[in-house]
Amino acid sequence: MYKKTLIFFIALWLLLVLTTIIGFVVLDSMSRNRIDTAQIIVKNKIAPDTYIAKLYFDSHIFRNQSNVSTITLIQAHTSYQITDIRLHKDSANYLEFQSKQALSNEQNIGKISFSTNFIFLWDILPRLMIVFIFGVGIWWLCVPLKKILANIDTTYPKIPTTHTPQKPISYVLLFSICTLILVLFVFQFSLGFPGYHVLGDTYTSITLFKNNGHPVFIAYVLQLLYALFGKHLYFLFLANLIPFYVGLAFLVCGLYLHFRSIWAILSISIIFVGNIYFQNFIQYHSFTLPMLLFCGYCMLLFSILVPISSRFWRCCMYIGIAVVFFFALLWRHNAIVSVFPASFIIIYTYLSRYQLPKRDFVRFFTRGVFIFGILSVCIVSLFPRLLSRGDSFPANHIFLHQMAGTCVPSDDWSCFKQEWYYPHKGWEDIKALYEKYPLNADPFNVFWWPNHDELPIPHGKIDGLYTNWIRSILKHPLDFAKHQWRFVESMWFATPDWIFSSAQLQNKPTDPWHKEVVSLFPENERSVTLTPQQEKIYNFLYNHRIVLNHFYGVVLSACILLLSLALVLYKPHLCNSLLVFSLSVSFAGFISAIVIVLFTPVPETRYMSVILPLSLIATIGLIAFALKVLRLHSSFPTPEENPALS
Repeated sequence: MYKKTLIFFIALWLLLVLTTIIGFVVLDSMSRNRIDTAQIIVKNKIAPDTYIAKLYFDSHIFRNQSNVSTITLIQAHTSYQITDIRLHKDSANYLEFQSKQALSNEQNIGKISFSTNFIFLWDILPRLMIVFIFGVGIWWLCVPLKKILANIDTTYPKIPTTHTPQKPISYVLLFSICTLILVLFVFQFSLGFPGYHVLGDTYTSITLFKNNGHPVFIAYVLQLLYALFGKHLYFLFLANLIPFYVGLAFLVCGLYLHFRSIWAILSISIIFVGNIYFQNFIQYHSFTLPMLLFCGYCMLLFSILVPISSRFWRCCMYIGIAVVFFFALLWRHNAIVSVFPASFIIIYTYLSRYQLPKRDFVRFFTRGVFIFGILSVCIVSLFPRLLSRGDSFPANHIFLHQMAGTCVPSDDWSCFKQEWYYPHKGWEDIKALYEKYPLNADPFNVFWWPNHDELPIPHGKIDGLYTNWIRSILKHPLDFAKHQWRFVESMWFATPDWIFSSAQLQNKPTDPWHKEVVSLFPENERSVTLTPQQEKIYNFLYNHRIVLNHFYGVVLSACILLLSLALVLYKPHLCNSLLVFSLSVSFAGFISAIVIVLFTPVPETRYMSVILPLSLIATIGLIAFALKVLRLHSSFPTPEENPALS
């Protein structure tokens, strides 16, 4: 059966490749002598006598299409005197030109003729092969996984579910909770519309740059949203708010449905933590990732607190969780360390439904975690390669900076190969640079560093970098530890600085490129503009904000991790899904704090923004565990009398 399935998959893929080849060959031959036109609609004036216009193509096939075809301008057909006509550098769907005559927005000034050039197939086929390899890899993972699940289901009996009599559900209260959360969402969205976005990294996403220097997945998500709902600047603001408030709804409703207590509504108080609330006003992938993680883990907690009897809705729930974590994996380059621990609770919850011997439980759990890890690595390594366009930016500067921090104190020049340097640079330049920038890796190898004379090593591939990096650490471990401790002090013990006053929140773009980018969006979305009443409200919230040092999140994650682990090891009869949930989320928070410090180029506090939300969720999970154990012990004095505790 599995062999037939694989043959069918390969045949289907070959058919897809063949269809793609035929389609491109036909379209390419049809486009060779074909001339098409597009309407020119003025959108904005970006400089004296310089305008931006949008092209509305008469053909939906023979036009500019990202990753499929490009266009070459031929001639403008207009009664206006326009010169210096060229495609906009960030999008071939926009035209840039000069005109001495005054033009108004949304004015149709005529047509432009163009030819279509379909991208050569050799640029498409390698990506199709990556998808094929990924698909076959997933199939090979699913085959043993399906066998394992079938073996568990047929070999081991399921643990019978017991239902403890509880108070009836107040649907009025549930509706009130959901309404309150919806009102809070609308309030924050309207207060911070369209979200603060005067950031270089954010602009590479909203202009759909796809070189994976900034996570390329974000550009594809925005491209889809632009196609569905039009081009707007608030989508990344919603990407912060929607996961947060959806996660909050799952959290509060899950706690209420499990404990039937109105006190569950206290968990809404997470919204008063300034680290979360105020950073959500900022359109930055560093603040969207924590909210995606918050949402995913809240949905997982809900599935534990409120077991769903319907197989259809249970599948929908886990598909939703998978989608949220998939987005999180691709939203930042190092998100895998925060997402992977979710496998602990997912696999434990599934296996705990069966009466498994301890040895078999450990064996199946280990296999499941391994398969989940392989799948996560495949996603974070293959998808960016599949989706990215143009040159990516290797993180060489981080490793070079760590090597300098490891070898400069010992004056060990052998850590750096002589062929790495620019002709006029050498070891003395490395020493001087590290003494000047002990907490900044950028001047070691990034092309965007403003003072290019300081760069000691050309940007690009460096042969033997990782080998020499490992050797330097093994050779000088104490100096490496001292270097990393400086980053620990500057990040773990820092207070978040990405919390803006009302004046900062309303900053306008000043960089010429930023101004040019926002000119392509509706005028009311080009910056945050507060009314006097909104400014009073924001200032009140800002002046009474609660901001927690990142150290609280790190310590909280570490303490919950140690406590949960101790209970699992020394009180196994108390172990249940809630305890493993707390262990998983606290592990995600603590290991993220370590990895962030190990592989950060600069001590930016925004990198630490994932820690506090994870530690808060872990704390709530542990409190829920304690309450459940207390409730069970009040009814069943010993573990032997209470199977639900095992």
